[in-house]
Amino acid sequence: MFVTKEFTFHASHFLTKYYGKCERLHGHSYRLAVTVEGEIGENDMVIDFGVLKRIVVRRVIDVLDHHHLNDFFENPSAERVCEWIWSRLENFSELLRDEVADPNITEGMRKFLMKGESVDAAVVARETSFGVRLYEVRLWETEGSSVHIRAK
Repeated sequence: MFVTKEFTFHASHFLTKYYGKCERLHGHSYRLAVTVEGEIGENDMVIDFGVLKRIVVRRVIDVLDHHHLNDFFENPSAERVCEWIWSRLENFSELLRDEVADPNITEGMRKFLMKGESVDAAVVARETSFGVRLYEVRLWETEGSSVHIRAK
């Protein structure tokens, strides 16, 4: 089963390896779709949308939103930004384990991540494989133009 959550962020950039109007400073309202894949669990869900949102917001949106992408990339094409986003989310099981170990996580979210079991969060963080993996990252630079990376 595939689960997708969409996000938006706003950023400026200019392309350093392009000749035309896009070599000048301009901005976009980017749309991002992150898709994970996994089996439906005992709670009838693959992943809680809130957990997926927390991970993507912390790892990607909070970093890029309202920033100048040239501060992060030599040539911030949609392709390079999409690759970077993939690299930030690629180890999705580890990111889920980090969520369980976060002392600020709600008890309900922790129980969901631990499949309802009452065990030590530190043990779960070390030993649990949640069976959810990153499947696809799709980034729209404009309404009709997107790039994507998909797991092999």
